[in-house]
Amino acid sequence: MCLRVYSFWVLWTLAAAVSPAADQKMVAETYPLGLTDFELAESIARDLVSPDGKLVADKANYRLILYDYPDRHATLVEVLRRIRAPAQHVRIQVTFKENAAVSSDSFAVDGRARVGSVVVRTPGSPSDGSARVEARQERMSLASIVQQELLVISGGKGHLQVGVDVPYAEWFWNYGTQHGFWTGSVRWREVGAKLVVEPYVMGDRIRLRLTPEFSYIINQETLTTAIQKLTTEVVVSNGQEIELGGLPVSDREFYSKFLVGYDHEGERRSLRITLRPTIETFMPPVNR
Repeated sequence: MCLRVYSFWVLWTLAAAVSPAADQKMVAETYPLGLTDFELAESIARDLVSPDGKLVADKANYRLILYDYPDRHATLVEVLRRIRAPAQHVRIQVTFKENAAVSSDSFAVDGRARVGSVVVRTPGSPSDGSARVEARQERMSLASIVQQELLVISGGKGHLQVGVDVPYAEWFWNYGTQHGFWTGSVRWREVGAKLVVEPYVMGDRIRLRLTPEFSYIINQETLTTAIQKLTTEVVVSNGQEIELGGLPVSDREFYSKFLVGYDHEGERRSLRITLRPTIETFMPPVNR
């Protein structure tokens, strides 16, 4: 009922301009609808079609295809401009606070050796010609802060790279087989971890859905599995910062291992990830 009332109001304000001239030729145009309400746009467009015209409502591709006179096209463009919804995006500032355990190896030799007819003597070598071998291994913790931004349309999906390679791959494999996420006797390899972020704007607040996801290789095939069972939802104010480790989750042991990974240098790192989502709105153009 509301669609028909709104349709009548729009048509009443524009109908006077729709009177095709005798010499006009019919043309076909395509109108992607973007975020515009599909049923509303289709309802109004059908009332605008001339007796000679034809409208195709292609919902699968979220677009209208109109074959009609130029003035009917001009009217449809104006109608879509009036009813189109503002596109809302969420800009998510992501801060990774990494604590990495770094190994450092060193090896030293003092002494002398004969190379052909030449005696090579290293600085500080003992005078009796003996050699001293010394090896050292050191471990240290390094902390760093890395920031990145995601721009995701409301209702869409973004991905955060948690680890290039996960250190608890065996544990996650057993966890997944126990819970039916994957099966088979062939184990995975090159296991990476991501977090799927799905923002949805609710007025001046934002709902975030967070889902852990694994990418891996089995039998030369690259696969991706999202653990929907462990999806976490939280509603935050516009611009509010949240820390993932502080969110209520159904399996804290899983997340305690999920938020640890190996970087490209093979160093293990634990992560504290904070998200700060903010709403951005703009009016999309009417495309033809």
